[in-house]
Amino acid sequence: MICVLNQSNRTKSGRGHSACPGFVLVGLYLGIVVMPAVYGFSPCSWATYYASKRKEPIKIDGDLSDWNGVKGFTMAQEKFFFAGQGMSSAKWKGPEDLSATFKVQWDARYIYIAVEVTDDVVTEPHGALVKGTETGSWDDDGVELMFDNDGCGVSRYYIGDPMHHEFHFVYSSRHPYVFDNFWKKQPGAPQPLFTLPDGSTEPLAYPGEVMVKNEITDVFPKPPYNGAYAFRRTAKGYNLEVRMSLPGARMAAVNEGGHAIGFDIAINDNDAGKGLLKQQLHWSGMNGMFWRDCKLFGTLILLNK
Repeated sequence: MICVLNQSNRTKSGRGHSACPGFVLVGLYLGIVVMPAVYGFSPCSWATYYASKRKEPIKIDGDLSDWNGVKGFTMAQEKFFFAGQGMSSAKWKGPEDLSATFKVQWDARYIYIAVEVTDDVVTEPHGALVKGTETGSWDDDGVELMFDNDGCGVSRYYIGDPMHHEFHFVYSSRHPYVFDNFWKKQPGAPQPLFTLPDGSTEPLAYPGEVMVKNEITDVFPKPPYNGAYAFRRTAKGYNLEVRMSLPGARMAAVNEGGHAIGFDIAINDNDAGKGLLKQQLHWSGMNGMFWRDCKLFGTLILLNK
Protein backbone atom coordinates (compact mmCIF):
# COMPACT_ATOMS: atom_id res chain seq x y z
CA MET A 1 0.00 0.00 0.00
CA ILE A 2 1.29 3.50 -0.92
CA CYS A 3 0.19 6.65 0.86
CA VAL A 4 1.03 10.14 -0.43
CA LEU A 5 -0.02 13.03 1.80
CA ASN A 6 -0.28 16.74 1.07
CA GLN A 7 -1.15 18.38 4.36
CA SER A 8 -3.53 21.32 4.57
CA ASN A 9 -5.80 22.90 7.12
CA ARG A 10 -9.55 22.56 6.78
CA THR A 11 -9.65 24.91 3.79
CA LYS A 12 -7.56 27.79 2.55
CA SER A 13 -10.11 30.35 1.42
CA GLY A 14 -12.19 32.63 3.60
CA ARG A 15 -15.39 31.46 1.92
CA GLY A 16 -16.21 28.23 0.18
CA HIS A 17 -13.42 25.72 -0.21
CA SER A 18 -9.81 25.55 -1.23
CA ALA A 19 -9.13 25.56 -4.95
CA CYS A 20 -6.34 23.09 -4.32
CA PRO A 21 -7.18 20.88 -1.33
CA GLY A 22 -4.80 18.32 0.09
CA PHE A 23 -5.39 14.71 -0.82
CA VAL A 24 -4.58 11.31 0.53
CA LEU A 25 -4.05 8.76 -2.22
CA VAL A 26 -4.22 5.21 -1.02
CA GLY A 27 -3.44 2.40 -3.46
CA LEU A 28 -4.31 -1.14 -2.51
CA TYR A 29 -3.25 -3.54 -5.25
CA LEU A 30 -5.24 -2.27 -8.25
CA GLY A 31 -7.73 -0.11 -6.30
CA ILE A 32 -7.26 3.58 -5.66
CA VAL A 33 -9.24 5.71 -3.24
CA VAL A 34 -8.84 9.49 -3.24
CA MET A 35 -9.83 11.35 -0.07
CA PRO A 36 -9.35 15.00 0.89
CA ALA A 37 -6.84 15.51 3.67
CA VAL A 38 -8.64 16.66 6.80
CA TYR A 39 -6.63 18.46 9.42
CA GLY A 40 -8.09 20.69 12.08
CA PHE A 41 -6.61 23.63 13.92
CA SER A 42 -7.30 22.55 17.51
CA PRO A 43 -4.26 21.85 19.68
CA CYS A 44 -6.25 19.13 21.48
CA SER A 45 -5.47 15.65 20.18
CA TRP A 46 -8.94 14.36 21.06
CA ALA A 47 -10.87 17.14 19.27
CA THR A 48 -11.90 15.30 16.10
CA TYR A 49 -15.35 13.73 15.91
CA TYR A 50 -16.36 11.31 13.13
CA ALA A 51 -20.10 11.73 12.53
CA SER A 52 -22.10 8.90 10.98
CA LYS A 53 -24.85 9.54 8.45
CA ARG A 54 -28.40 9.38 9.75
CA LYS A 55 -30.43 6.82 7.81
CA GLU A 56 -33.88 7.42 9.32
CA PRO A 57 -35.88 10.48 10.40
CA ILE A 58 -35.56 11.59 14.00
CA LYS A 59 -38.03 13.41 16.22
CA ILE A 60 -36.44 16.37 18.00
CA ASP A 61 -37.94 15.99 21.47
CA GLY A 62 -35.03 15.56 23.88
CA ASP A 63 -35.61 11.81 24.13
CA LEU A 64 -32.20 10.43 23.17
CA SER A 65 -33.29 6.79 22.78
CA ASP A 66 -33.14 7.43 19.00
CA TRP A 67 -29.39 7.78 19.44
CA ASN A 68 -28.72 4.34 20.89
CA GLY A 69 -25.78 2.79 19.09
CA VAL A 70 -24.27 6.15 18.05
CA LYS A 71 -20.79 6.63 19.44
CA GLY A 72 -20.50 9.58 21.81
CA PHE A 73 -17.71 11.65 23.30
CA THR A 74 -17.73 12.12 27.08
CA MET A 75 -16.26 15.11 28.89
CA ALA A 76 -15.76 14.10 32.52
CA GLN A 77 -12.17 15.07 33.35
CA GLU A 78 -10.46 18.21 34.61
CA LYS A 79 -8.72 18.74 31.27
CA PHE A 80 -12.09 19.70 29.72
CA PHE A 81 -12.66 22.78 31.88
CA PHE A 82 -12.38 26.27 30.45
CA ALA A 83 -9.64 28.28 32.16
CA GLY A 84 -10.35 32.01 32.14
CA GLN A 85 -12.70 34.74 33.39
CA GLY A 86 -12.16 33.46 36.91
CA MET A 87 -13.23 29.92 35.99
CA SER A 88 -11.34 26.62 36.14
CA SER A 89 -11.92 23.13 37.51
CA ALA A 90 -11.26 24.34 41.07
CA LYS A 91 -14.92 24.12 42.14
CA TRP A 92 -15.61 20.84 40.31
CA LYS A 93 -16.71 18.01 42.58
CA GLY A 94 -16.55 15.25 40.01
CA PRO A 95 -18.64 13.91 37.09
CA GLU A 96 -21.84 13.95 39.14
CA ASP A 97 -21.37 17.72 39.58
CA LEU A 98 -20.88 18.39 35.86
CA SER A 99 -20.13 16.14 32.90
CA ALA A 100 -21.57 15.55 29.45
CA THR A 101 -21.66 13.20 26.50
CA PHE A 102 -22.39 14.49 23.00
CA LYS A 103 -23.17 12.74 19.72
CA VAL A 104 -23.38 14.12 16.17
CA GLN A 105 -24.98 12.79 12.99
CA TRP A 106 -25.84 14.32 9.62
CA ASP A 107 -27.76 13.93 6.39
CA ALA A 108 -27.93 15.89 3.14
CA ARG A 109 -29.95 18.69 4.76
CA TYR A 110 -29.04 18.89 8.43
CA ILE A 111 -26.58 18.38 11.22
CA TYR A 112 -28.00 16.63 14.32
CA ILE A 113 -26.60 16.98 17.84
CA ALA A 114 -27.54 15.13 21.03
CA VAL A 115 -26.13 16.19 24.40
CA GLU A 116 -26.66 14.35 27.67
CA VAL A 117 -25.69 16.63 30.54
CA THR A 118 -25.10 15.54 34.13
CA ASP A 119 -25.59 18.57 36.39
CA ASP A 120 -26.39 18.14 40.07
CA VAL A 121 -28.08 21.56 40.33
CA VAL A 122 -30.05 22.69 37.26
CA THR A 123 -31.30 26.27 37.43
CA GLU A 124 -33.64 28.49 35.43
CA PRO A 125 -32.10 31.31 33.37
CA HIS A 126 -31.34 34.73 34.74
CA GLY A 127 -28.66 36.20 32.47
CA ALA A 128 -30.67 35.64 29.30
CA LEU A 129 -33.47 37.75 30.77
CA VAL A 130 -31.34 40.86 31.34
CA LYS A 131 -31.37 43.44 28.54
CA GLY A 132 -27.86 44.73 29.18
CA THR A 133 -24.60 42.87 28.60
CA GLU A 134 -23.40 42.84 32.21
CA THR A 135 -24.67 39.26 32.26
CA GLY A 136 -26.23 37.01 29.67
CA SER A 137 -26.86 33.52 28.36
CA TRP A 138 -23.20 32.75 29.02
CA ASP A 139 -24.03 32.85 32.76
CA ASP A 140 -26.98 30.42 32.52
CA ASP A 141 -27.19 26.64 32.54
CA GLY A 142 -27.10 25.46 28.97
CA VAL A 143 -25.07 24.31 25.97
CA GLU A 144 -22.93 26.32 23.55
CA LEU A 145 -22.44 24.96 20.03
CA MET A 146 -19.81 26.49 17.75
CA PHE A 147 -19.65 25.92 13.99
CA ASP A 148 -17.18 26.93 11.29
CA ASN A 149 -19.43 25.71 8.46
CA ASP A 150 -16.96 26.12 5.61
CA GLY A 151 -13.96 25.09 7.67
CA CYS A 152 -11.90 28.19 6.89
CA GLY A 153 -10.76 28.90 10.46
CA VAL A 154 -11.76 32.56 10.45
CA SER A 155 -10.62 34.43 13.56
CA ARG A 156 -13.40 37.05 13.66
CA TYR A 157 -17.08 36.49 12.99
CA TYR A 158 -20.09 38.68 13.67
CA ILE A 159 -23.84 38.83 14.04
CA GLY A 160 -25.41 38.02 10.68
CA ASP A 161 -22.61 35.72 9.49
CA PRO A 162 -24.43 32.65 8.09
CA MET A 163 -21.41 30.36 8.23
CA HIS A 164 -19.64 30.97 11.55
CA HIS A 165 -21.52 30.62 14.80
CA GLU A 166 -21.49 30.65 18.55
CA PHE A 167 -24.93 29.33 19.52
CA HIS A 168 -26.17 29.42 23.11
CA PHE A 169 -29.02 27.04 23.96
CA VAL A 170 -30.23 28.13 27.39
CA TYR A 171 -31.98 25.51 29.50
CA SER A 172 -35.40 26.26 30.95
CA SER A 173 -38.36 24.08 31.83
CA ARG A 174 -40.64 27.02 30.98
CA HIS A 175 -39.01 29.11 28.26
CA PRO A 176 -35.66 28.01 26.78
CA TYR A 177 -33.72 30.51 24.66
CA VAL A 178 -31.40 30.44 21.66
CA PHE A 179 -28.75 33.06 20.86
CA ASP A 180 -26.40 33.25 17.86
CA ASN A 181 -23.21 35.35 17.88
CA PHE A 182 -22.71 38.32 20.17
CA TRP A 183 -20.38 40.75 18.41
CA LYS A 184 -20.64 43.47 15.81
CA LYS A 185 -18.07 45.80 14.29
CA GLN A 186 -17.77 49.30 15.68
CA PRO A 187 -14.63 51.05 14.39
CA GLY A 188 -12.78 52.91 17.11
CA ALA A 189 -14.36 51.03 19.99
CA PRO A 190 -11.84 50.11 22.71
CA GLN A 191 -10.96 46.47 23.22
CA PRO A 192 -13.63 44.80 25.41
CA LEU A 193 -12.14 43.45 28.63
CA PHE A 194 -13.34 41.09 31.35
CA THR A 195 -12.54 42.35 34.85
CA LEU A 196 -11.61 39.69 37.39
CA PRO A 197 -12.40 39.99 41.12
CA ASP A 198 -8.81 41.08 41.83
CA GLY A 199 -9.12 43.97 39.37
CA SER A 200 -6.98 42.44 36.64
CA THR A 201 -8.43 42.08 33.13
CA GLU A 202 -8.57 39.57 30.29
CA PRO A 203 -9.39 40.24 26.61
CA LEU A 204 -13.04 39.62 25.78
CA ALA A 205 -12.88 40.47 22.07
CA TYR A 206 -10.81 42.50 19.60
CA PRO A 207 -10.54 46.31 19.40
CA GLY A 208 -13.28 47.76 17.23
CA GLU A 209 -15.90 45.25 18.41
CA VAL A 210 -18.88 45.63 20.74
CA MET A 211 -21.11 43.03 22.34
CA VAL A 212 -24.80 42.75 21.43
CA LYS A 213 -27.27 40.12 22.61
CA ASN A 214 -28.65 38.42 19.51
CA GLU A 215 -31.57 36.25 20.59
CA ILE A 216 -32.91 34.06 17.76
CA THR A 217 -35.35 31.83 19.65
CA ASP A 218 -38.33 32.72 17.46
CA VAL A 219 -36.45 32.69 14.13
CA PHE A 220 -34.38 29.54 14.73
CA PRO A 221 -36.99 27.37 12.90
CA LYS A 222 -36.69 29.62 9.82
CA PRO A 223 -33.93 30.08 7.20
CA PRO A 224 -30.99 30.15 7.35
CA TYR A 225 -31.11 27.91 10.44
CA ASN A 226 -34.12 25.72 9.60
CA GLY A 227 -33.65 24.55 13.14
CA ALA A 228 -35.44 22.58 15.81
CA TYR A 229 -34.34 21.92 19.38
CA ALA A 230 -35.68 20.43 22.59
CA PHE A 231 -34.50 20.17 26.19
CA ARG A 232 -35.66 17.35 28.46
CA ARG A 233 -35.07 17.25 32.21
CA THR A 234 -33.56 14.00 33.48
CA ALA A 235 -32.82 12.52 36.89
CA LYS A 236 -29.14 13.48 36.56
CA GLY A 237 -29.48 16.76 34.67
CA TYR A 238 -30.94 17.38 31.23
CA ASN A 239 -30.74 16.43 27.56
CA LEU A 240 -30.53 18.72 24.55
CA GLU A 241 -31.39 17.62 21.03
CA VAL A 242 -30.78 19.90 18.03
CA ARG A 243 -31.28 19.79 14.27
CA MET A 244 -30.16 22.62 11.97
CA SER A 245 -28.84 23.56 8.56
CA LEU A 246 -25.21 24.56 8.04
CA PRO A 247 -25.12 27.11 5.17
CA GLY A 248 -21.81 26.97 3.33
CA ALA A 249 -21.03 23.42 4.45
CA ARG A 250 -20.85 20.70 1.84
CA MET A 251 -23.06 18.05 3.41
CA ALA A 252 -21.32 14.99 2.04
CA ALA A 253 -19.01 12.34 3.39
CA VAL A 254 -15.36 13.29 3.43
CA ASN A 255 -14.54 10.68 0.78
CA GLU A 256 -17.43 11.83 -1.43
CA GLY A 257 -16.61 15.51 -1.88
CA GLY A 258 -17.20 16.67 1.68
CA HIS A 259 -14.80 18.61 3.87
CA ALA A 260 -13.92 19.09 7.51
CA ILE A 261 -16.26 21.36 9.48
CA GLY A 262 -15.14 23.35 12.50
CA PHE A 263 -17.10 22.32 15.59
CA ASP A 264 -16.95 22.88 19.32
CA ILE A 265 -19.21 22.41 22.31
CA ALA A 266 -19.30 23.85 25.83
CA ILE A 267 -21.52 23.11 28.84
CA ASN A 268 -22.35 26.04 31.14
CA ASP A 269 -23.00 25.46 34.84
CA ASN A 270 -24.49 27.97 37.28
CA ASP A 271 -25.61 26.28 40.51
CA ALA A 272 -26.80 29.50 42.15
CA GLY A 273 -29.20 30.59 39.40
CA LYS A 274 -27.69 34.08 39.63
CA GLY A 275 -24.40 35.86 39.18
CA LEU A 276 -21.45 34.62 37.16
CA LEU A 277 -20.99 31.14 35.78
CA LYS A 278 -19.56 28.60 38.20
CA GLN A 279 -17.72 26.50 35.62
CA GLN A 280 -17.70 25.47 31.99
CA LEU A 281 -16.87 22.18 30.30
CA HIS A 282 -15.27 22.57 26.88
CA TRP A 283 -14.29 20.10 24.17
CA SER A 284 -11.57 22.04 22.36
CA GLY A 285 -11.30 25.79 22.97
CA MET A 286 -10.83 25.81 26.71
CA ASN A 287 -7.56 27.74 26.66
CA GLY A 288 -8.33 30.69 24.40
CA MET A 289 -10.85 33.20 23.10
CA PHE A 290 -12.90 30.49 21.37
CA TRP A 291 -15.94 32.76 20.99
CA ARG A 292 -13.97 34.91 18.53
CA ASP A 293 -11.57 32.45 16.85
CA CYS A 294 -12.69 29.40 14.86
CA LYS A 295 -9.14 28.05 14.90
CA LEU A 296 -9.76 26.98 18.50
CA PHE A 297 -12.67 24.76 17.45
CA GLY A 298 -12.36 21.02 17.05
CA THR A 299 -13.03 19.21 13.78
CA LEU A 300 -16.15 17.44 12.57
CA ILE A 301 -15.70 14.77 9.88
CA LEU A 302 -18.77 13.42 8.05
CA LEU A 303 -18.71 9.70 7.26
CA ASN A 304 -21.07 7.77 4.97
CA LYS A 305 -21.82 4.94 7.34
